[in-house]
Amino acid sequence: MSGGSSRLWLSLCVAAAILPPSGVMRHAAAQSEAVAVEPADLARRDDLVGKLVTIDDRVRFFQNHPRTGYDELYLRRTPIAFRLPPELRPKSAPRAPGVIVQGRLTKDNDRLAFDVTSLTLQPSDQERFDKAVGALSAKDFENRKAWAKWAEKRATDFKDDALKKRAQTVEAEALRIEAEAKRVTIDAPDEWLKLAEEARRRKVPEPDPSALAHRAFRAKLANATSADDLKAVQAGVERFFPEAAKDQSSGAVPLGRWAEDYNNDPAAYRSAPAAMRKPLDRRLWADVVGRLLETQAAHDVQATLEIIGRAETLVPERPELIAKLVDQAQTQARQNLPSLRYAEVKSIGALLRDRANKPDAALEFYRDWLKSQRDRLSATDAEGRVALASRFEELLQDADSSRELLEKAWKIAPGSDEVAEAFKLRNYRRVGEDWVRDAPLSPAPGAEAASAPAASPNQGLRGKTPEEVRNSLATEPTSRSFVGTKGRLIEQWIFVDTRQKRYVNFLLSPGDLKPRVISDYFLPRQGL
Repeated sequence: MSGGSSRLWLSLCVAAAILPPSGVMRHAAAQSEAVAVEPADLARRDDLVGKLVTIDDRVRFFQNHPRTGYDELYLRRTPIAFRLPPELRPKSAPRAPGVIVQGRLTKDNDRLAFDVTSLTLQPSDQERFDKAVGALSAKDFENRKAWAKWAEKRATDFKDDALKKRAQTVEAEALRIEAEAKRVTIDAPDEWLKLAEEARRRKVPEPDPSALAHRAFRAKLANATSADDLKAVQAGVERFFPEAAKDQSSGAVPLGRWAEDYNNDPAAYRSAPAAMRKPLDRRLWADVVGRLLETQAAHDVQATLEIIGRAETLVPERPELIAKLVDQAQTQARQNLPSLRYAEVKSIGALLRDRANKPDAALEFYRDWLKSQRDRLSATDAEGRVALASRFEELLQDADSSRELLEKAWKIAPGSDEVAEAFKLRNYRRVGEDWVRDAPLSPAPGAEAASAPAASPNQGLRGKTPEEVRNSLATEPTSRSFVGTKGRLIEQWIFVDTRQKRYVNFLLSPGDLKPRVISDYFLPRQGL
């Protein structure tokens, strides 16, 4: 083909290049009756024989025969010869890398051939793709997706990494345009999520699929009104980001300025550094789970205490959530404070002290509950006062209130073995009708440190478990005794030294997991 002919053919290529692949432009003018097929289908589909078809492929070479010239064309993705009529035979081999041919597939004696009726040379796939996409309107996501699919197929077939990368870029651009176009639809979050899932399936490069998923889930979270809604959002997040639920280490990563940017607009995910994406995925999951836990904890005290335990396991990076749930549990408990069980009281107080970091609030809660229990005692309830005396000692270390309750119990039931035993365990002895407490003594001056089980009685063991007492004193008791009544067990450990005895009393009440020290004092040994 002469240079003039080549330029004419290439000018035709430019016109053809701005048209989308056959069958993908929705608003194009009426198409010819030719059927667009893949080159490889020519050799494996008998139904194509005799039909008018169009083939779009890269050129392998033009075949030159001595008498007939360049009368055959061979393409890259099919072994079939394309026979050119005299009017379409070039004078010299064209240098165009691509071609669109139209004609009919024939079969002679089991040999397939293609009789060409029209031929249009094409520039390189990259040039053709860029010109086609450049001619589209700014909002035309449909044809962008179609051209991207065309380019990705060609890139895969020809192992063209540059073309594949360009196709993925255009597909991501089409994804963003389509998402914006669907922003005003009624089911925009669902549409966004479908687009994100499709992009993930088509392996559109990150962060575009995940950024669109974040946008969808954020909108769904904002619209959720029930626990079931939130569970559905949680399940969706876990499907799209399967690592987020277990990735507690990412939850501890400081987000810096990206936290505020993401709060203002989830689209900030797309511009965040790659190192921030997993922490933002975890942030999304934790926000959904946090809302769900708050919703589920709105019923009663026991449910809230259980939810707090789940929150500590699932989202330990959210201390503010745990503190909020603790306050919620306290508020619920105060609505019916007198009927609250002792185990629940201890749990809420410990949470206020240790999780919400509010020790004063814990003490106030204990005081209010103890007052409600005291107000409920009948005028003749001696046993209730004995039990409540131990509660005052354990929760508030309030020995004065404890003694007052025991004295009232003794007046109600003078001579009661249970009341008498309660006094004795607290180092009181009976003098007439009164109970008098012997003052605890410190170790004798000058005694060696090893002669006493504890370095100083002022340190105290109140609230400790038996294991903790053993660790503190580094010794076993000389003897033990037990007193049980009304489901409560009092265990006394006695440590005998040269000059004194140390008494450590434990109380185990219903609902407690372990006994704890309620009193710890020293007495001199008799006869010294």
